[in-house]
Amino acid sequence: MTNTGSGLEGHTAAADAFVTRAVEAHRAVARSQAALTAVFAEAHHWARELAESLPGASSRTGDLELRDLAAQLGAALHVSDRTLQGQLDAAASLAHLFPATLAAWSAGEVSRAHVAAIVEAGAPVVDDAAREWFETRALALAVDVTAAQLRPAARALAEHAHPESLHDRHERVRSGRRVVVNDLDDGMARILADLPAVLAYGIRDRLTAIAHEVDAAERVADGHGDDGGMAGTDETDQIDDDGENRSGGAGRRTMDQLRADVFADLLLGGAPTAHNTAHGTGHADAGGDLGRITAQVQVTVPVLTVLGASREPCLLAGYGPIPLSQALELAGAASGWDRVMTSPVDGSVLAVDRYRPSEQLRRFLRARDEHCRFVGCRQPVHRCDADHTVDHAHGGGTSEDNLATLCRRHHLLKHRSQWRVEQLGRGRLRWQSPAGRSYVDRPAPTVRFVADADPPPGLQD
Repeated sequence: MTNTGSGLEGHTAAADAFVTRAVEAHRAVARSQAALTAVFAEAHHWARELAESLPGASSRTGDLELRDLAAQLGAALHVSDRTLQGQLDAAASLAHLFPATLAAWSAGEVSRAHVAAIVEAGAPVVDDAAREWFETRALALAVDVTAAQLRPAARALAEHAHPESLHDRHERVRSGRRVVVNDLDDGMARILADLPAVLAYGIRDRLTAIAHEVDAAERVADGHGDDGGMAGTDETDQIDDDGENRSGGAGRRTMDQLRADVFADLLLGGAPTAHNTAHGTGHADAGGDLGRITAQVQVTVPVLTVLGASREPCLLAGYGPIPLSQALELAGAASGWDRVMTSPVDGSVLAVDRYRPSEQLRRFLRARDEHCRFVGCRQPVHRCDADHTVDHAHGGGTSEDNLATLCRRHHLLKHRSQWRVEQLGRGRLRWQSPAGRSYVDRPAPTVRFVADADPPPGLQD
């Protein structure tokens, strides 16, 4: 039992003790998972060598030795031998193609989810030297970010090392777009759509925006009032996109449920007619207020790539590289676009400008931050507040070195708890927990752009 002591200091010490124990347990889990994977990789190698050493190996068909070993391991571990053989193959591939990742996992420095993100992004990189270049840089990021943050960054790194252009690959696989329905139990089914990433992210964004409006309207109708605003600020805020039942009352729909219901409404009705929130009309008007909601995505287009002088990929915020043709199509249809100046060393955003300078700081923050800047949060920037790190009332300036985007959840956490944050320059934030633990959050572009001085193997001048 943890001794909580008395008073605020005792509570802080108790909470930090839980953090310490959780970190130790988390690392122990990672080491144990990696140890099992290492055993599987060694067993796979042994079974292959055994098969090759037996008489008549050249004429043998199938993987009898590997199947036999998988059956023995599966029986002992209460796992299907087919599943176990797949795990043996995956472990062997990891040990052979990404040995440094397995070593970091074995040391408890990264989690299974980090490993999966690295392997998934790096799988298309077939050149050994290029893969090693990718793995080194992806691992350097993995120790400081969540697996969700690592995934788009790893995709961007892999894109630099890929021998085939993203445009060619996208055109090849785009022909496979489709919609599939999978049967589930209890009268349910799952609908899956393979689409270009820009369309998929745009669809989810519009569903989320409509769901927020429906949720707010239902709160008013239920007598909860419009509690979407934050006291003491005129910043636009949105409900956390985490699927929680925020009302606390029975029967209220979560954000996931709202998105699913609006999704069905849109596809079956052509507009969100069943969820119309037009106030005072009493009827739906081509989807009412909701029909006018459009999707938002953020795309970064390197100017040298447009000119054909660079392989720097175009980036969809939250996802990673997209084809140049799609990025230019979006840019051409946009009502305006920002010029973003980045550091040639680490890719961090230095400045943002536009012919019309209105809302310059907001555009700067959108380009720099992309999402909520609390450690590990992925809430998109257009659903966040622009927060003064040092309160304006206490002399904090309204400038890029004193502003950061925070979602409602973490905006409240900053102001109403003992969490503290300070700006370190170049968009880096240092968060300090109530127990004094420090976590540095870096702007997304700093982990995705690759300096010309550090190109992948095969691309050096």
